[in-house]
Amino acid sequence: MDGISKFWAWWRGRDRMMAGSAEIEEDIARVRAFTMLTHPRLVNLHRQVETCEKRKIPGAFVECGTWKGGAVGLMALANLRHGKARRILHLFDSFEGIPEPDAAVDGSLAVEQVRSVQGGVDGRLVAVQGLYEKFAGSVGTLEDNRRLLEKEIGYPAEFIRYHRGWFQETVPADAGAIGSIAILRLDGDWYASTKVCLDHLYPRVVPGGFVIVDDYGTYEGCRKAVDEYREAKGIRSALGKIDSSAYAWVKKK
Repeated sequence: MDGISKFWAWWRGRDRMMAGSAEIEEDIARVRAFTMLTHPRLVNLHRQVETCEKRKIPGAFVECGTWKGGAVGLMALANLRHGKARRILHLFDSFEGIPEPDAAVDGSLAVEQVRSVQGGVDGRLVAVQGLYEKFAGSVGTLEDNRRLLEKEIGYPAEFIRYHRGWFQETVPADAGAIGSIAILRLDGDWYASTKVCLDHLYPRVVPGGFVIVDDYGTYEGCRKAVDEYREAKGIRSALGKIDSSAYAWVKKK
């Protein structure tokens, strides 16, 4: 059984293992205040990094939608524990909030949540004011991310790349310089934000690499973007359920 098969064997038995090891729990505690991810998503992410390091799966760790940097911070900690070399970390975020959803494709939940803070639902690339404050307490800033990664964790700054701006602007412009990707984590919520990341970044994920979609089970637009892309590209890798919202798959050779 190879490393990827072992990962999926673990996945099938994950319900009895979601507490994680002592080192995973220690690392989660260090980033807990900087992430909104559920405990199963964090345990799963740490183990995905472990698999990449143990199987020497090449490439960067990329997250699109970082909030305060907790998920990237956890990947950094797992790399420091298990990797012989540092990985390039790419953080894509506006660092000013989430843009408007598009009522035509993003579904009733997205519309309801954004309208609850009097935000627009026309798909414009403008920050929805008050949404993060209502559901997460505050917007994640670039300074939050830098403080966690560079100061509190101490990951070498020369291995960190911050891509500030809307995905529709930064991802197409910067994708060419990223190189190969071992882990691609998408947390863009809406259809357009998810689609642009898949279009430009998925082709850079290496065989054996992981793709995680945080909002697949929550927002209609996100799920639509993923399903359309997988169908168009003939992707048959099974979607593994992490929890009610997050799903992932392994890119096949």
